[in-house]
Amino acid sequence: MKKVRFLVLGLLIVVLALSACTPQAAEEPVVEEPAVEEPVVEEPVVEEPEVEEVEEPVVEETEEEVVAEPPKIALVPAGRVGKEGYMFLAGQGYKMAAADFGFEERILESEVAEEWERNVRTAAQDGYEFIIGVGSTMADGIVNVSQEFPDAKFALVDANPGGDNVMGLIALEHEGSFLAGALAAMMTTETSLEGINEEKIIGFVGGMEVPSVVRWFSGFEQGAKYIDPDVEVKISYVGSFNDPAKSKELALAMFNEQGVDILMSVAGGPGDAGVFEAVEETGLYGIGADISWDDAVPGHVLTSVLKKTDVMIYETIASYIAGEFQPGEALFGVASGAMDLTDMSAMGDAIPQEVKDKIDEIKAMITSGEIVVERPQ
Repeated sequence: MKKVRFLVLGLLIVVLALSACTPQAAEEPVVEEPAVEEPVVEEPVVEEPEVEEVEEPVVEETEEEVVAEPPKIALVPAGRVGKEGYMFLAGQGYKMAAADFGFEERILESEVAEEWERNVRTAAQDGYEFIIGVGSTMADGIVNVSQEFPDAKFALVDANPGGDNVMGLIALEHEGSFLAGALAAMMTTETSLEGINEEKIIGFVGGMEVPSVVRWFSGFEQGAKYIDPDVEVKISYVGSFNDPAKSKELALAMFNEQGVDILMSVAGGPGDAGVFEAVEETGLYGIGADISWDDAVPGHVLTSVLKKTDVMIYETIASYIAGEFQPGEALFGVASGAMDLTDMSAMGDAIPQEVKDKIDEIKAMITSGEIVVERPQ
Protein backbone atom coordinates (compact mmCIF):
# COMPACT_ATOMS: atom_id res chain seq x y z
CA MET A 1 0.00 0.00 0.00
CA LYS A 2 2.73 2.36 0.91
CA LYS A 3 4.44 1.47 -2.35
CA VAL A 4 1.45 2.56 -4.36
CA ARG A 5 1.27 5.88 -2.60
CA PHE A 6 4.90 6.56 -3.22
CA LEU A 7 4.41 5.62 -6.87
CA VAL A 8 1.54 8.10 -7.36
CA LEU A 9 3.36 10.81 -5.52
CA GLY A 10 6.39 10.27 -7.70
CA LEU A 11 4.42 10.54 -10.87
CA LEU A 12 2.85 13.77 -9.66
CA ILE A 13 6.22 15.32 -8.95
CA VAL A 14 7.47 14.39 -12.42
CA VAL A 15 4.47 16.05 -14.05
CA LEU A 16 4.92 19.26 -12.07
CA ALA A 17 8.55 19.35 -12.98
CA LEU A 18 7.90 19.05 -16.66
CA SER A 19 5.33 21.88 -16.50
CA ALA A 20 7.84 24.17 -14.89
CA CYS A 21 10.40 23.54 -17.59
CA THR A 22 8.05 24.46 -20.58
CA PRO A 23 8.64 28.14 -21.56
CA GLN A 24 5.49 30.32 -21.75
CA ALA A 25 4.78 32.63 -24.74
CA ALA A 26 5.78 36.13 -23.84
CA GLU A 27 3.27 39.00 -24.47
CA GLU A 28 4.39 41.36 -27.23
CA PRO A 29 4.87 44.86 -25.99
CA VAL A 30 2.25 47.35 -27.34
CA VAL A 31 4.02 50.05 -29.34
CA GLU A 32 1.97 53.21 -29.66
CA GLU A 33 2.39 54.79 -33.07
CA PRO A 34 2.81 58.50 -32.88
CA ALA A 35 -0.35 60.38 -34.11
CA VAL A 36 0.28 62.05 -37.42
CA GLU A 37 -1.92 65.08 -38.04
CA GLU A 38 -3.14 65.32 -41.59
CA PRO A 39 -2.52 68.72 -43.03
CA VAL A 40 -5.72 70.75 -43.43
CA VAL A 41 -6.07 71.79 -47.02
CA GLU A 42 -8.44 74.69 -47.43
CA GLU A 43 -10.54 74.28 -50.51
CA PRO A 44 -10.93 77.53 -52.43
CA VAL A 45 -14.37 78.98 -52.14
CA VAL A 46 -15.87 79.08 -55.59
CA GLU A 47 -18.75 81.51 -55.80
CA GLU A 48 -21.53 80.13 -57.90
CA PRO A 49 -22.87 82.66 -60.39
CA GLU A 50 -26.18 84.08 -59.46
CA VAL A 51 -28.87 82.66 -61.63
CA GLU A 52 -31.85 84.92 -62.16
CA GLU A 53 -35.03 83.22 -61.35
CA VAL A 54 -37.12 82.99 -64.45
CA GLU A 55 -40.80 83.03 -63.79
CA GLU A 56 -42.48 80.25 -65.61
CA PRO A 57 -45.22 81.57 -67.82
CA VAL A 58 -48.62 81.12 -66.35
CA VAL A 59 -50.62 79.05 -68.73
CA GLU A 60 -54.23 80.00 -68.36
CA GLU A 61 -56.59 77.19 -68.76
CA THR A 62 -58.99 78.15 -71.48
CA GLU A 63 -62.38 76.73 -71.93
CA GLU A 64 -62.95 74.83 -75.11
CA GLU A 65 -64.06 77.18 -77.83
CA VAL A 66 -67.73 76.84 -78.42
CA VAL A 67 -68.57 77.07 -82.10
CA ALA A 68 -71.88 78.88 -82.47
CA GLU A 69 -74.38 77.30 -84.74
CA PRO A 70 -75.23 79.37 -87.80
CA PRO A 71 -78.54 81.22 -87.63
CA LYS A 72 -81.63 79.73 -89.22
CA ILE A 73 -82.99 82.33 -91.61
CA ALA A 74 -85.68 81.59 -94.19
CA LEU A 75 -86.98 83.56 -97.17
CA VAL A 76 -90.67 83.24 -98.04
CA PRO A 77 -91.58 85.20 -101.19
CA ALA A 78 -95.06 85.67 -102.60
CA GLY A 79 -93.76 84.46 -105.94
CA ARG A 80 -90.66 82.92 -107.48
CA VAL A 81 -87.12 84.19 -106.99
CA GLY A 82 -86.07 82.65 -110.31
CA LYS A 83 -88.01 85.21 -112.34
CA GLU A 84 -86.87 88.71 -113.19
CA GLY A 85 -88.18 91.43 -110.94
CA TYR A 86 -87.84 92.51 -107.34
CA MET A 87 -88.54 88.94 -106.17
CA PHE A 88 -85.48 87.87 -108.13
CA LEU A 89 -83.39 90.60 -106.53
CA ALA A 90 -84.68 89.64 -103.08
CA GLY A 91 -83.50 86.10 -103.72
CA GLN A 92 -80.10 87.35 -104.82
CA GLY A 93 -79.65 89.42 -101.68
CA TYR A 94 -80.69 86.47 -99.50
CA LYS A 95 -78.31 84.07 -101.24
CA MET A 96 -75.44 86.52 -100.95
CA ALA A 97 -76.10 86.88 -97.22
CA ALA A 98 -76.21 83.09 -96.80
CA ALA A 99 -72.81 82.79 -98.48
CA ASP A 100 -71.24 85.64 -96.50
CA PHE A 101 -72.67 84.77 -93.08
CA GLY A 102 -72.53 81.00 -93.40
CA PHE A 103 -76.12 79.92 -92.91
CA GLU A 104 -78.00 77.33 -94.91
CA GLU A 105 -80.45 78.58 -97.53
CA ARG A 106 -84.15 77.85 -97.10
CA ILE A 107 -86.51 79.47 -99.62
CA LEU A 108 -90.19 78.54 -99.49
CA GLU A 109 -91.64 80.07 -102.65
CA SER A 110 -95.05 79.91 -104.26
CA GLU A 111 -97.21 81.91 -106.62
CA VAL A 112 -100.39 80.52 -105.02
CA ALA A 113 -101.87 82.94 -102.48
CA GLU A 114 -103.33 80.16 -100.34
CA GLU A 115 -99.84 78.74 -99.77
CA TRP A 116 -98.11 81.88 -98.55
CA GLU A 117 -99.23 81.79 -94.92
CA ARG A 118 -98.68 78.03 -94.83
CA ASN A 119 -95.11 78.51 -96.02
CA VAL A 120 -94.45 81.09 -93.31
CA ARG A 121 -95.89 78.76 -90.67
CA THR A 122 -93.83 75.83 -91.98
CA ALA A 123 -90.65 77.85 -91.58
CA ALA A 124 -91.60 78.78 -88.02
CA GLN A 125 -92.49 75.21 -87.11
CA ASP A 126 -89.14 74.04 -88.47
CA GLY A 127 -87.36 76.28 -85.97
CA TYR A 128 -86.34 79.16 -88.20
CA GLU A 129 -85.57 82.11 -85.98
CA PHE A 130 -85.79 84.85 -88.61
CA ILE A 131 -88.33 84.62 -91.44
CA ILE A 132 -88.43 87.20 -94.23
CA GLY A 133 -91.52 87.53 -96.38
CA VAL A 134 -91.41 89.33 -99.71
CA GLY A 135 -94.51 91.13 -100.96
CA SER A 136 -97.20 93.18 -99.24
CA THR A 137 -99.78 90.53 -100.15
CA MET A 138 -98.23 88.33 -97.42
CA ALA A 139 -99.09 90.79 -94.64
CA ASP A 140 -101.94 88.74 -93.16
CA GLY A 141 -99.87 85.57 -93.16
CA ILE A 142 -96.98 87.30 -91.38
CA VAL A 143 -99.33 88.77 -88.78
CA ASN A 144 -101.01 85.44 -88.01
CA VAL A 145 -97.84 83.35 -87.78
CA SER A 146 -95.83 85.98 -85.86
CA GLN A 147 -98.48 85.94 -83.14
CA GLU A 148 -98.31 82.16 -82.91
CA PHE A 149 -94.49 82.19 -82.64
CA PRO A 150 -93.60 85.20 -80.44
CA ASP A 151 -89.99 84.02 -79.95
CA ALA A 152 -89.23 84.11 -83.68
CA LYS A 153 -88.49 87.30 -85.62
CA PHE A 154 -90.17 88.28 -88.88
CA ALA A 155 -89.63 90.85 -91.61
CA LEU A 156 -91.77 91.74 -94.61
CA VAL A 157 -90.70 93.57 -97.74
CA ASP A 158 -93.18 96.25 -98.88
CA ALA A 159 -95.38 96.48 -95.78
CA ASN A 160 -95.26 96.83 -92.02
CA PRO A 161 -98.08 94.71 -90.58
CA GLY A 162 -97.09 95.55 -87.00
CA GLY A 163 -96.17 93.41 -84.02
CA ASP A 164 -93.42 93.32 -81.41
CA ASN A 165 -91.46 90.75 -83.42
CA VAL A 166 -92.13 92.09 -86.93
CA MET A 167 -90.05 94.47 -89.05
CA GLY A 168 -91.39 96.19 -92.16
CA LEU A 169 -88.83 96.74 -94.94
CA ILE A 170 -90.20 99.74 -96.78
CA ALA A 171 -88.67 100.85 -100.04
CA LEU A 172 -89.44 104.49 -100.69
CA GLU A 173 -90.60 103.73 -104.20
CA HIS A 174 -92.17 107.17 -104.42
CA GLU A 175 -88.72 108.77 -104.25
CA GLY A 176 -87.42 106.70 -107.15
CA SER A 177 -90.56 107.12 -109.23
CA PHE A 178 -90.48 110.87 -108.58
CA LEU A 179 -87.33 110.94 -110.71
CA ALA A 180 -89.07 108.89 -113.41
CA GLY A 181 -92.09 111.19 -113.40
CA ALA A 182 -89.88 114.23 -113.77
CA LEU A 183 -88.08 112.59 -116.71
CA ALA A 184 -91.36 111.64 -118.38
CA ALA A 185 -92.74 115.16 -117.98
CA MET A 186 -89.67 116.67 -119.64
CA MET A 187 -89.57 114.10 -122.44
CA THR A 188 -93.29 114.19 -123.30
CA THR A 189 -92.72 117.62 -124.83
CA GLU A 190 -89.54 116.54 -126.66
CA THR A 191 -91.27 116.37 -130.04
CA SER A 192 -87.98 115.92 -131.87
CA LEU A 193 -88.11 112.32 -130.59
CA GLU A 194 -90.02 110.11 -133.01
CA GLY A 195 -93.52 109.26 -131.78
CA ILE A 196 -93.74 111.98 -129.13
CA ASN A 197 -96.92 114.01 -129.61
CA GLU A 198 -97.65 117.56 -128.57
CA GLU A 199 -99.99 116.59 -125.74
CA LYS A 200 -98.72 116.51 -122.17
CA ILE A 201 -100.08 113.09 -121.29
CA ILE A 202 -98.11 110.26 -119.69
CA GLY A 203 -99.33 106.97 -118.26
CA PHE A 204 -98.84 104.34 -115.54
CA VAL A 205 -99.83 100.65 -115.48
CA GLY A 206 -99.91 99.01 -112.03
CA GLY A 207 -100.31 95.36 -111.19
CA MET A 208 -102.54 95.63 -108.13
CA GLU A 209 -103.68 98.56 -106.01
CA VAL A 210 -101.54 97.58 -103.01
CA PRO A 211 -99.58 100.05 -100.83
CA SER A 212 -96.27 99.62 -102.66
CA VAL A 213 -97.81 100.23 -106.10
CA VAL A 214 -99.75 103.19 -104.77
CA ARG A 215 -96.41 104.63 -103.61
CA TRP A 216 -94.94 104.02 -107.08
CA PHE A 217 -97.76 105.90 -108.75
CA SER A 218 -97.85 108.74 -106.25
CA GLY A 219 -94.16 109.49 -106.68
CA PHE A 220 -94.44 109.28 -110.47
CA GLU A 221 -97.30 111.80 -110.46
CA GLN A 222 -95.55 114.11 -107.98
CA GLY A 223 -92.38 114.14 -110.10
CA ALA A 224 -94.31 114.98 -113.25
CA LYS A 225 -96.21 117.79 -111.53
CA TYR A 226 -92.95 119.14 -110.09
CA ILE A 227 -91.72 119.72 -113.63
CA ASP A 228 -95.04 120.83 -115.11
CA PRO A 229 -98.32 121.04 -113.18
CA ASP A 230 -100.22 120.81 -116.47
CA VAL A 231 -98.98 117.29 -117.27
CA GLU A 232 -101.81 114.74 -117.10
CA VAL A 233 -101.05 111.29 -115.66
CA LYS A 234 -103.29 108.36 -116.68
CA ILE A 235 -103.41 105.16 -114.58
CA SER A 236 -104.74 101.61 -115.05
CA TYR A 237 -104.55 98.60 -112.72
CA VAL A 238 -104.26 95.07 -114.09
CA GLY A 239 -105.56 93.31 -110.96
CA SER A 240 -102.62 90.88 -110.98
CA PHE A 241 -98.85 90.83 -111.10
CA ASN A 242 -98.85 87.83 -113.39
CA ASP A 243 -101.00 88.76 -116.37
CA PRO A 244 -98.91 89.88 -119.37
CA ALA A 245 -101.86 89.72 -121.78
CA LYS A 246 -104.03 92.15 -119.84
CA SER A 247 -101.05 94.40 -119.09
CA LYS A 248 -100.38 94.66 -122.82
CA GLU A 249 -104.05 95.33 -123.54
CA LEU A 250 -104.19 98.21 -121.05
CA ALA A 251 -100.93 99.68 -122.37
CA LEU A 252 -102.15 99.56 -125.98
CA ALA A 253 -105.36 101.31 -124.95
CA MET A 254 -103.38 104.12 -123.32
CA PHE A 255 -101.08 104.52 -126.32
CA ASN A 256 -103.72 104.28 -129.02
CA GLU A 257 -106.77 105.79 -127.38
CA GLN A 258 -105.70 108.16 -124.61
CA GLY A 259 -102.83 110.13 -126.14
CA VAL A 260 -100.14 108.65 -123.90
CA ASP A 261 -96.65 108.57 -125.43
CA ILE A 262 -94.61 107.55 -122.34
CA LEU A 263 -95.82 104.80 -120.03
CA MET A 264 -94.35 103.56 -116.73
CA SER A 265 -95.00 99.91 -115.85
CA VAL A 266 -95.16 98.47 -112.32
CA ALA A 267 -97.12 95.34 -113.18
CA GLY A 268 -94.81 92.60 -111.90
CA GLY A 269 -92.23 90.85 -114.08
CA PRO A 270 -94.72 89.09 -116.40
CA GLY A 271 -96.98 92.12 -116.56
CA ASP A 272 -94.09 94.43 -117.35
CA ALA A 273 -93.15 92.16 -120.24
CA GLY A 274 -96.65 92.64 -121.64
CA VAL A 275 -96.38 96.41 -121.38
CA PHE A 276 -93.07 96.44 -123.24
CA GLU A 277 -94.60 94.34 -126.00
CA ALA A 278 -97.06 97.21 -126.44
CA VAL A 279 -94.15 99.67 -126.47
CA GLU A 280 -92.50 97.67 -129.24
CA GLU A 281 -95.69 97.40 -131.32
CA THR A 282 -96.49 101.11 -131.16
CA GLY A 283 -92.95 102.46 -131.33
CA LEU A 284 -93.65 104.64 -128.29
CA TYR A 285 -91.79 104.78 -124.98
CA GLY A 286 -91.73 103.01 -121.64
CA ILE A 287 -90.13 103.29 -118.22
CA GLY A 288 -89.33 100.12 -116.29
CA ALA A 289 -89.41 99.36 -112.57
CA ASP A 290 -87.67 97.12 -110.04
CA ILE A 291 -84.91 95.98 -112.42
CA SER A 292 -83.40 97.38 -115.61
CA TRP A 293 -85.68 96.97 -118.62
CA ASP A 294 -83.58 99.39 -120.67
CA ASP A 295 -82.65 96.81 -123.30
CA ALA A 296 -86.11 95.23 -123.56
CA VAL A 297 -86.97 97.45 -126.52
CA PRO A 298 -83.74 99.15 -127.67
CA GLY A 299 -84.15 102.91 -128.02
CA HIS A 300 -87.66 102.92 -126.55
CA VAL A 301 -87.13 102.47 -122.80
CA LEU A 302 -86.14 105.87 -121.39
CA THR A 303 -84.92 104.47 -118.05
CA SER A 304 -85.83 102.06 -115.29
CA VAL A 305 -86.37 102.77 -111.59
CA LEU A 306 -84.25 100.29 -109.69
CA LYS A 307 -85.76 98.98 -106.49
CA LYS A 308 -82.80 97.20 -104.97
CA THR A 309 -84.47 94.60 -102.79
CA ASP A 310 -81.18 92.70 -102.81
CA VAL A 311 -79.65 95.58 -100.83
CA MET A 312 -82.66 95.70 -98.51
CA ILE A 313 -82.59 91.96 -97.75
CA TYR A 314 -78.82 91.76 -97.32
CA GLU A 315 -78.62 94.76 -94.98
CA THR A 316 -81.55 93.49 -92.93
CA ILE A 317 -79.96 90.07 -92.42
CA ALA A 318 -76.64 91.69 -91.52
CA SER A 319 -78.40 93.82 -88.90
CA TYR A 320 -80.20 90.80 -87.47
CA ILE A 321 -76.97 88.81 -87.15
CA ALA A 322 -75.36 91.81 -85.44
CA GLY A 323 -78.16 91.76 -82.87
CA GLU A 324 -79.74 94.96 -84.16
CA PHE A 325 -83.21 93.72 -85.02
CA GLN A 326 -85.79 96.42 -84.39
CA PRO A 327 -89.54 96.00 -84.88
CA GLY A 328 -91.23 98.71 -86.88
CA GLU A 329 -90.28 100.26 -90.19
CA ALA A 330 -86.88 100.27 -91.87
CA LEU A 331 -86.85 102.74 -94.76
CA PHE A 332 -84.79 102.43 -97.94
CA GLY A 333 -84.84 105.37 -100.36
CA VAL A 334 -82.77 107.47 -102.75
CA ALA A 335 -80.32 108.58 -100.07
CA SER A 336 -79.49 104.95 -99.14
CA GLY A 337 -79.02 103.96 -102.79
CA ALA A 338 -81.86 101.43 -102.60
CA MET A 339 -83.89 103.53 -105.07
CA ASP A 340 -82.26 104.93 -108.21
CA LEU A 341 -82.50 105.29 -111.98
CA THR A 342 -80.42 103.53 -114.57
CA ASP A 343 -77.90 105.73 -116.37
CA MET A 344 -80.11 106.07 -119.48
CA SER A 345 -77.18 105.07 -121.67
CA ALA A 346 -79.39 102.68 -123.68
CA MET A 347 -81.12 105.73 -125.15
CA GLY A 348 -77.85 107.21 -126.39
CA ASP A 349 -78.21 110.90 -127.26
CA ALA A 350 -82.00 110.76 -127.53
CA ILE A 351 -82.30 112.21 -124.02
CA PRO A 352 -80.79 115.72 -123.99
CA GLN A 353 -77.95 116.36 -121.56
CA GLU A 354 -79.83 119.19 -119.88
CA VAL A 355 -82.60 116.71 -119.04
CA LYS A 356 -80.09 114.32 -117.47
CA ASP A 357 -78.53 117.19 -115.53
CA LYS A 358 -81.93 118.19 -114.19
CA ILE A 359 -82.54 114.63 -113.00
CA ASP A 360 -79.19 114.63 -111.17
CA GLU A 361 -80.10 117.94 -109.56
CA ILE A 362 -83.46 116.60 -108.36
CA LYS A 363 -81.81 113.46 -107.00
CA ALA A 364 -79.38 115.57 -104.96
CA MET A 365 -82.26 117.66 -103.62
CA ILE A 366 -84.15 114.54 -102.49
CA THR A 367 -81.03 113.22 -100.80
CA SER A 368 -80.44 116.50 -98.97
CA GLY A 369 -84.07 116.81 -97.95
CA GLU A 370 -84.68 119.94 -99.97
CA ILE A 371 -87.31 118.02 -101.91
CA VAL A 372 -89.58 115.90 -99.74
CA VAL A 373 -91.61 113.39 -101.71
CA GLU A 374 -94.89 112.75 -99.94
CA ARG A 375 -95.57 109.16 -98.99
CA PRO A 376 -99.22 108.20 -99.51
CA GLN A 377 -99.24 105.11 -97.26
